[in-house]
Amino acid sequence: MRKPRPIRPAVSAVRRGVLAPRTARGQPPANMKFPTLLLASALISAALSTVALARVEPDKDKLKAEVAAVEDAFCSMAKTQGLLAAFQHFAAPDVAFIDTDPRKWRGPAAVLERIGPDQPGLSLTWTATFTDVSDDGTLGYNYGRYESKLTKPDGTVGVHTGWFLTIWKRQPDGSWKYVMDNGAPDRPAPKPAKPAKPAGN
Repeated sequence: MRKPRPIRPAVSAVRRGVLAPRTARGQPPANMKFPTLLLASALISAALSTVALARVEPDKDKLKAEVAAVEDAFCSMAKTQGLLAAFQHFAAPDVAFIDTDPRKWRGPAAVLERIGPDQPGLSLTWTATFTDVSDDGTLGYNYGRYESKLTKPDGTVGVHTGWFLTIWKRQPDGSWKYVMDNGAPDRPAPKPAKPAKPAGN
């Protein structure tokens, strides 16, 4: 009588590589996630490093000189071509003015509403006494003194002085345009005090 042949244990399908270990549907095995996370972390770190290297701090002294120079050019154009032409040329597309309702008037319409047609005999000059720019180099401002003169038909000249403030914004092409301009007239000199009346009168 023949002895029965011993039955060899079946080799599991997993060990033969036929089936992958059971995982949640649509997810890779856990041992595949760790290298993926490492790769993603490395890519993010490399991107951040590239951004940090590409960022260059602006030269504030150079930008201050630009903002001061554009203010001078603004004033020069007002002298030679008139106030309206100068205010239109240097205005940003979204310019606004405090003394012209910015909720209603913006951009070129605001300039025309505030400045109006050039007035014969009127001249306006100004000079910046202080200039600064933002740390990121996108905004700058000047303030200083202005003088307005109006020559009347009879030859008399009225003079008004005060302080001005111009806020400039760097445009995509690198030029500077003002986004807001304002002036504050000097206060009238105080009237001299009346002499005190003698006691008893």
